[in-house]
Amino acid sequence: MGLSLIKGNSGYIGLDKRGEVASTGTTGSVSVRKHYLERKRGNFEPIGPETNILFEDNFSSGDLTNWSVYNGSQSAIWYVGTDVRDSNGGTGNEGGSSVTIPSGSTYAAFVSNNNTNNYYDSLVDVHMVFEFTIPSDVTITGLTLEFDWLCFGERGSGSGSFDYGYLNFINPSSFTPAANVEYTTDTTSRERIIGTNTSPNTDSGKFTGDGSSSRNSGAINNFVYENITIDSTEITQSGLWCDTNCTRGIMFSWSSDSSVVDNPSWTISNVKLTYNE
Repeated sequence: MGLSLIKGNSGYIGLDKRGEVASTGTTGSVSVRKHYLERKRGNFEPIGPETNILFEDNFSSGDLTNWSVYNGSQSAIWYVGTDVRDSNGGTGNEGGSSVTIPSGSTYAAFVSNNNTNNYYDSLVDVHMVFEFTIPSDVTITGLTLEFDWLCFGERGSGSGSFDYGYLNFINPSSFTPAANVEYTTDTTSRERIIGTNTSPNTDSGKFTGDGSSSRNSGAINNFVYENITIDSTEITQSGLWCDTNCTRGIMFSWSSDSSVVDNPSWTISNVKLTYNE
């Protein structure tokens, strides 16, 4: 039997290769029609790998187009650029060496006081958010958030000390971030994401490289990989976690206090959020 075109009632056109299937009408336990075409929501579609990616950004656009940004009038802001610096030998002073961004993109997002590189100022609170929608035709068991990051900063005990990056899981329908505000207390509209699958410790959910008790001390001079499972055991505020047919957001925030500045600031690349069924 030669190849010919077939057309489903949705208008899908493809190659008819049914003659290559055994006369039983199956390939293994998969029916002829299921093997070549799949009906989904009343339409024929070609079978292929399904994606579970909800959000992905390597900042190759050179900007924060895919994000909602809350910089306000702060003296250091979330910015996308190519000039990423390390901690200058662990001193935290300006003048660090260039660091290669671990990406097919040459860009990263970072908090910058000069719209050039990842040096920051004291007394800054800025935020950027990406939203995502969990489809109505799946029920998920959790989310996986991955990204690469670099930061020195200044850490202290507790959830709010001193210069650090942090994450929140938010309901954008009931919460809107504000610049010049540090979010340390959870509510039913937002909750800090604490857990990690890869870094040495959680450090109250703070992203710094400052000292052996930091989230990852290697982050002062090099990008490190982060992998976080977000599910109902991580997000426990009433009504905030959801597993189907809803929109939520991930908020990346930076906070610095009035004293020491230990560059570099929180620097982010290769952000990816996937769902798990």
